[in-house]
Amino acid sequence: MEYGKRPILRKVIAALAVFAIISAIPSSFADEIIKTLTGDSTDSVAVQDESAPGDPSIEQPDAAPEASPTPTEPTNQDSITVQSSKETVTASASPSPTPPHALANQSMRIISPTEINVDPRARSVYLPRINVAASGNLLICASSNLGSFDANVSNTPTGDGKSELNIFGAATPNFRISGVGNQAAEIINSGNGLRVFAPNKALAGTFIQLKFVALSEASSNPKLCNDAIASNTRTIFFRGLGMDLNIIKGGVTLK
Repeated sequence: MEYGKRPILRKVIAALAVFAIISAIPSSFADEIIKTLTGDSTDSVAVQDESAPGDPSIEQPDAAPEASPTPTEPTNQDSITVQSSKETVTASASPSPTPPHALANQSMRIISPTEINVDPRARSVYLPRINVAASGNLLICASSNLGSFDANVSNTPTGDGKSELNIFGAATPNFRISGVGNQAAEIINSGNGLRVFAPNKALAGTFIQLKFVALSEASSNPKLCNDAIASNTRTIFFRGLGMDLNIIKGGVTLK
């Protein structure tokens, strides 16, 4: 009987010893153990919370982008303004003026001699009157194979501006005169008429050529002389009179 009670007594004594040991542990050490256990659980929860946003299975709402002005907007506005101003200037610019040119209608009436009898020794000849009836502004181009022309007027510089009277080539073998309407014809017919002269040789046996062109504006451009049609071109020959410079005069008896 006594032998059966001993194991029970031993267990009771062992339990009391364990309780006594636990009671003897300081409270501060127990608190540290509790904090350690609590901290580990908190860290594990934090780790789980931090890893949660990276989970691809959970869709996260996109944050609304903030509207911010871009630095290129002022540049775009400036370029648009410059382009608009260029378009405005282009639209308001006037078209380039049309240069003087030959009219499509070159119909005109010209009355002039084809031959002029001159002294075989003459070095200067005045042309008879030349009648011209034409529309537009008349250009007369005169050329000679020997002599030069004198219309009793000096050259008129045209420059870049427009002029009502253009004269070029005075006292040269190539003479051009152009004016408003038939002004050119009136000038060459004024006074004794257009003079042809040669300083070193007689004019007999030579010729001159006159071209008449109707223009949109007065101009002495030599290229416009090429627009003269055949019916508006006149060639005048200087034919020497039948005079023999070696005529022997007979004696005359006076009574």
